[in-house]
Amino acid sequence: MSTVIDYRQRLLEELRGLSPPELEKIYRAVVFLKEEFIEPDEARYYTESWIKAEQEATEAHARGGLKAYANVDEMMDDILTENEDE
Repeated sequence: MSTVIDYRQRLLEELRGLSPPELEKIYRAVVFLKEEFIEPDEARYYTESWIKAEQEATEAHARGGLKAYANVDEMMDDILTENEDE
C-alpha cells in the first residue's frame, strides 16, 4: 500500500511558530523558486536572455569568477537580496 503525503499540511506544520521575518524569507524563496523553476515547458531555455546568461555564467566559471557560499542560507540571502534590487 502506498502512502500519500500531504505536503500542504506538512508545510503548514513547518511554518507554525516562525517569526514574521522568517515567514517573509520563506515566502520570497518559494515565489522565486516557483517563478524560476516551475514552468509548464522548457521554452525559457531558448530565449535570448537565457542563452546570454548561460554564456556569461560559463565564462565566469572558466575565470573562477563565481560566488561561493558557506551554506544554503547564505546563498538564499544573496539571491533574495539580488531580487530586491531589481
